[in-house]
Amino acid sequence: MVKNVALFIDYENVYWSMKNNYTLVVQPGRLIDLIKQEAHKEGQVVLALAYADFDQPEFKGLQTDLQRRSVEPRHVFSKSFPEGVRKNAADIELSLDALELMYTRDDIDTYVLVCGDRDLIQLIRKLHTRNKRVSVIGVARTTSSDLVMFSDTFTEIEALLGISPTRILPIQDERESEMVALIQRLNTLQDGNLPFVGLKMLINRLLTGIGDPQSLINQAIGEEIVVTYSVPNPHKPEFPTTAVRLNPEHEMVQKTLVSKSTEVAVSLQAQGG
Repeated sequence: MVKNVALFIDYENVYWSMKNNYTLVVQPGRLIDLIKQEAHKEGQVVLALAYADFDQPEFKGLQTDLQRRSVEPRHVFSKSFPEGVRKNAADIELSLDALELMYTRDDIDTYVLVCGDRDLIQLIRKLHTRNKRVSVIGVARTTSSDLVMFSDTFTEIEALLGISPTRILPIQDERESEMVALIQRLNTLQDGNLPFVGLKMLINRLLTGIGDPQSLINQAIGEEIVVTYSVPNPHKPEFPTTAVRLNPEHEMVQKTLVSKSTEVAVSLQAQGG
């Protein structure tokens, strides 16, 4: 018996992950075709939705490409920060649509999520309680390892595009090291006497030596390793300063800081001995 599949695509997540990590802009039609072909391995795709801020110049004509391939465009407004970081609510909209479908369409057996954010874990958990199969398709370099762990299967976008996995693995290790460095540097600042840590300062001054600090901080914000908030600007009230702080509840933050504390304790014992 052929299973029914619902496909949800966070298009912006894929687009920016490929551009920031590979300087590669994939032709939209080709990317959607490859994703749909992969989703068809799970069964018959009876519904497909794609989320993006279609007002952005990068996505001009994208809605037409999607509609030609029977994928319904879902417009999601994005928020831009003065430092050039942009965040949208695609993961929230995607989760709400998937949950609504879970309650209204019992005939859907499998959910294919094209995404990378850790935020989608709660959605996967909920779908599993209804005995739904969940497959994730994402960019290997930026997809949360926790998200991969909770999914039933994971397919790399790189593999669909023919990018050799041997090129990915060393860079994954490097990326993880860069994220650890970000956490440690930001933690040191938070423990200091500064009233807050500005996002612009973090990117321009504190992430020196990292290949692509803008991409790294975008990933950290997207996975909620780093949380942003506004600080009033007395000189320009209409342009508040975007500040950042670590999310103490994130697993990677906890592991990194515990590991760092252990290293310091061992070093002190060695000096005392």
